[in-house]
Amino acid sequence: MAKRGSVLRVVSKEELEGALAQGFSAPIEPLAGKPIACTDVRELVAAAHEQGAAAVCDLSVVGTACAAVRLGADVAFAPAAAAGKTLVWVARGEQSVADVARWLLSAGREAGDEEMALLEQRARAWRSSSDAAQVVASYLVCHPRVESVAYPGLRSDPSFEIASRTLENGFGPLVDVRLVGEDSWRRITCTPDDPMTQVARLEQRLRERLS
Repeated sequence: MAKRGSVLRVVSKEELEGALAQGFSAPIEPLAGKPIACTDVRELVAAAHEQGAAAVCDLSVVGTACAAVRLGADVAFAPAAAAGKTLVWVARGEQSVADVARWLLSAGREAGDEEMALLEQRARAWRSSSDAAQVVASYLVCHPRVESVAYPGLRSDPSFEIASRTLENGFGPLVDVRLVGEDSWRRITCTPDDPMTQVARLEQRLRERLS
């Protein structure tokens, strides 16, 4: 199958909400839930299309790490830098985009240098924070005070296979952990900073039961 291209627009919150009210599926989030898991975007997009709905992906968490349009989505969106503005990827081509999404091709304005720089900055942060999260998750798996770890980048994670074909340049900054003797999950959001520094901080928190 040929890769699907997309047009990147900057639209207002109102323009996007207006489009989503016209026959789209519920927004698909590639990373969601607690414990965190990777969603099978391609499968959910296909299900939406079978039901006659246009498929939309919310990339607020993953940004360009999920090529949602290439996976079949008609529209994907993520916050822009400016308040009230949204970056929207719309499937390109008369035959590849649903009628309810086509008007977004002319809504708002074309993304410019500022938006492209923003996406590159977010992509760098994603890669670095994903690298840190991989280290943190691997550390937590072996910790005696930890019962379970959820991170799509772990080969033992139930969503690893899906994440491997859905996400690019890492598996994201979110690691969920359940401590021994606890029923609820705690979320750790890793940063692009040095992963060993983050591990050292976590060790201190674990001594305090992450309180």
